[in-house]
Amino acid sequence: MTPVQALTGTAFQFYAKGLCDQAIGLLSEAFVKDPSQLEILKMLAELLIDSDQHRLALKFLQEARRGAAEALLPMQSAICHEALGDFAAADRIADKMLQSDNQRANALVVKAKIAVRSGDHGRAEKLYREAAASDPGGYYAYLGLGRVYRESGHLSMAFDFFKKAIATNPYSREIAIVFHETAVAVDACRAAEEAFRQALLDQPFNKRIRFLLIDLLLRQGKSDEAMREVESSMADFGVDRGILSAALNIRRRIGPLRLAEGGRKGTAVSLCMIVKNEEKYLARCLRSAKPVVDEIIVVDTGSNDQTRDIATAFGAHVFDFTWVNDFSRARNFALDRASGSWILVLDADEVISAKNYDDFRALIQTSTDQPIAYFIQTRNYTHHANTLGWKTNRGEYPEEQGTGWFPSDKVRLFTNDPRIRFVNAVHELVEPSLKKLNIKVRCCNIPVHHFGKLEEAKTHEKTKAYIDLGRKKLKKDRRNPFAIKELAIQCAHLGKHEDSLRLWKDFLKLQPKSAEAYLNIGAACWNLTRYAEAVSFAQKALCVDPKLREAHFNKAIGMLMLGRAEEAKSILQKLLEQYPDYPAAQFMLCVAHASAGERQHVEGWLQKIRATPLGPYLGESFFDVAKRLYAASQIEYAMRTLETASHFDYASDEMSALLGICRGRSKTAAAQCSGDTLPLHARHGPAPAGPLQLSRD
Repeated sequence: MTPVQALTGTAFQFYAKGLCDQAIGLLSEAFVKDPSQLEILKMLAELLIDSDQHRLALKFLQEARRGAAEALLPMQSAICHEALGDFAAADRIADKMLQSDNQRANALVVKAKIAVRSGDHGRAEKLYREAAASDPGGYYAYLGLGRVYRESGHLSMAFDFFKKAIATNPYSREIAIVFHETAVAVDACRAAEEAFRQALLDQPFNKRIRFLLIDLLLRQGKSDEAMREVESSMADFGVDRGILSAALNIRRRIGPLRLAEGGRKGTAVSLCMIVKNEEKYLARCLRSAKPVVDEIIVVDTGSNDQTRDIATAFGAHVFDFTWVNDFSRARNFALDRASGSWILVLDADEVISAKNYDDFRALIQTSTDQPIAYFIQTRNYTHHANTLGWKTNRGEYPEEQGTGWFPSDKVRLFTNDPRIRFVNAVHELVEPSLKKLNIKVRCCNIPVHHFGKLEEAKTHEKTKAYIDLGRKKLKKDRRNPFAIKELAIQCAHLGKHEDSLRLWKDFLKLQPKSAEAYLNIGAACWNLTRYAEAVSFAQKALCVDPKLREAHFNKAIGMLMLGRAEEAKSILQKLLEQYPDYPAAQFMLCVAHASAGERQHVEGWLQKIRATPLGPYLGESFFDVAKRLYAASQIEYAMRTLETASHFDYASDEMSALLGICRGRSKTAAAQCSGDTLPLHARHGPAPAGPLQLSRD
């Protein structure tokens, strides 16, 4: 896909979702930057015409290639002139178009439009029919015929032509609206419903058609079907007061989800959730879970947005719970109100993929006389590659976001048993109660997709709240290794590396053979620029677990900061022999080769890295690691890394300034970047230059 195709595709998605201003703004900005892009101009003109903004469309067309739009895009130019009342200009362009066989149908349409404006409907009908015969796929002719018959009072014939128009161009706002209006007028809602559903097969995210379909369903008394479409619309397009009000009106009519008679003895599933201010994510979560659950229990802990109404609209039983700084108590409050035979636990920023619905249904069909529970793996999507266990996205699921994900496993599905309850005020789990009851826990192949890590500001605030709860938990039991570890992880996330280091050392006293403790102590040392200690603790982690790939990686980048590029290269080469699809290691090996002045080896690795999730962020990644090398007094390494990046067109003003410092040639740049340690700048992409450390979902 070319950059222009990607741009026009994004603009079209915006327009289909009803974000017309964003679509037009994106295209117009791109056109101003490069007026030679005919594909961008064509889509821009067509969207403006469809939005009834003919004057602005003509302005852009006349700016193209010094006013050559009549030759480049004659149809769009003629339609704008006709709409603005300049019939002579429109007719002149149409005459030129008639000289070209592939423009004949378009020329006839323009002349038919002019005939309509002059009141000659007979001539207009004749011209439109000729155009339709000349180009059966041309929607303008069908739209025009529909309008001619509608104005003459032949609504049924108008409906038939509008139906052909929407079949050939379901993207048009004008066609969709007039087709819907005519369907209502001739009481053809069922036929129009079928046409809209067919259109949605090709463009499921067309907001306009989805909303018109909902109206048709309601007019036919199909409340349940309308409700499903409204729910999908809230998940796909976001929730505004208009659609939420409509959803609540329909839900009041059909009532909340209820278990079927005898559901407690069968395979009914109760989804149990706790929420607070989750209006951004909740609709998507509930839409994903509804096909496999029979009851939704939502416990609200103090929302002041639309969360409660969204849950109600989806048929949930919503309960209020006064927050007492204890996640387990809120979770157990939800469990107490569940009536299903099974409990499924999700958070609002998580979904289940439709690809796993059959697997899920098969799982709960498994008959058992004893309570049972299932581990479910969470795929925590992230922009950062320097997370323990990070895996690149492979296109396995349409839900994939970010650059990749890291896994975490916990029990989310279990039989409804009053003895199974959550414990821990923060990072609550049912596993301890299952262990105490000797209830078997099985694994399954159904992942949950978690998007919360992509919202970094929200994650930061959430982590600060977790730290307060973690400190309270640790104060109650200072020898609780789980509490120590949780707090250490949260401190690291907030950049409190001294605190994290101290806590991990406390954890190590309780569990002296913990590879993850050594790994995270080394990561804390690395972040504190204590690189010799970082290497030492990475090696200690490897003594406990020689296969821990993250420890190998951390040891290598520590070696690089100590000026030992050859040793770093050796470690990374062996690591990539075992894990060839490891973008962070590929990038750091590239840096190690660059640091050693081996530019010939760099190019081959860059070709591989460009195709990975790190590809779009290579420039800032080179800059980050170069700043680290500079701060570690590895001036030659930093200079060679920056020279390599510049050689391969990964340059910026900041990088040039640092390169000038390294070469000792730019006093101005040195003043701008003064200080022994150059700060790492904010990053939106992966971070291959940092140490790998434990994270939490």
